[in-house]
Amino acid sequence: MKNGAVIGSVQLRRHFRVSAPGRVCLFGEHSDYLSLNVITAAIDLRINMDVHTRPDDLIRIRYLDLNENDEFRIGMPASYRRKRDYVRGAFNVLLSEGIVPLRGADIEIRGNIPMNGGLASSSALTVAAVLTGAALSGRTLDRKTIVKYAFRAEVLEFGESGGSMDHTACTYGNIVHVDCGPQPQVTELPAGIHGLVIGDSREKKRDTVGDLRKIRGTVEQGYTALRNIIDGFDQRTSPLTEVMKHASSLPADVKRMTLTTLRNRDLTARAFALLRSPAPDPRTLGQMIDEHHALMRDGLDRSTPKIERLIDAAKEAGALGCKINGSGGGGTILAYAPGRETEVMRAIEREGGTPYLVRVVGGAAVVR
Repeated sequence: MKNGAVIGSVQLRRHFRVSAPGRVCLFGEHSDYLSLNVITAAIDLRINMDVHTRPDDLIRIRYLDLNENDEFRIGMPASYRRKRDYVRGAFNVLLSEGIVPLRGADIEIRGNIPMNGGLASSSALTVAAVLTGAALSGRTLDRKTIVKYAFRAEVLEFGESGGSMDHTACTYGNIVHVDCGPQPQVTELPAGIHGLVIGDSREKKRDTVGDLRKIRGTVEQGYTALRNIIDGFDQRTSPLTEVMKHASSLPADVKRMTLTTLRNRDLTARAFALLRSPAPDPRTLGQMIDEHHALMRDGLDRSTPKIERLIDAAKEAGALGCKINGSGGGGTILAYAPGRETEVMRAIEREGGTPYLVRVVGGAAVVR
């Protein structure tokens, strides 16, 4: 065979590349791990893995952007060198499912997703690692399985507090609505959205894991209290108006974060209806993005002064809507600025940020 051997119906190639996109959460930040719904868009900032098979049982990895190396053997669990050792985590999860590389490999990893920017760089890395390990094993996986394994590798293996939104977004690509309830469901949306600009504040984020744990614990405390007050309370369906009648008995922080979460739920439902259209009204979409940011800023304390300066500058330059991305406390913003992309990018630069013009793209794949 010119480029490898056929394993069943899958060809194991000597050289291939796996690419996984980053993502922005358009609506529903901090909702996936609270069993609510989210809307995401995959973007063309990526993690790429260039893979060259070896004749032995070694996996040798070069993290080109970090100037780091790693090495472990296939066919046995790889011990973790540090917290969040996601590539090893991916290979370990695959091993636990009986998916073992047929050969070793030299893997070069590079990417242009700002790290710790709320754009799912770690999830893109993990999804790419799952695809790489499966390809080396002569296996193909459906998208639901990729999401399941990547979530296990990034979240469960390391006792994290996040949900599966990012793995779903990176795997499915494009714009999707994800129901993160007991029976997760992904709905691909036809909306054409253009004019997206990312602004990297270059501001070091606070403790992401600790922040998520605090928000999750506080809101779940609110859920528990409301179940004791309201017969049949369900965070997925109970009307906000009914909850507000009883919320005064909750501690201040619990009340604020729980009501914010339910307002976020209702905003995401409105956005779902809007984005079912192939051509959603830009001004309506921009206003809803602004509303989402206000919830994150005022209800969950996710913004910072520099993030607010970037957003103010982008709005003054013509952006229709802006929001903070990801867990918050620094990182990046999303500016929705159809027709004003250049002006918004310049405004972000003037405020000390790094702008990226991005477009919506498909999901993770073996691309060559």
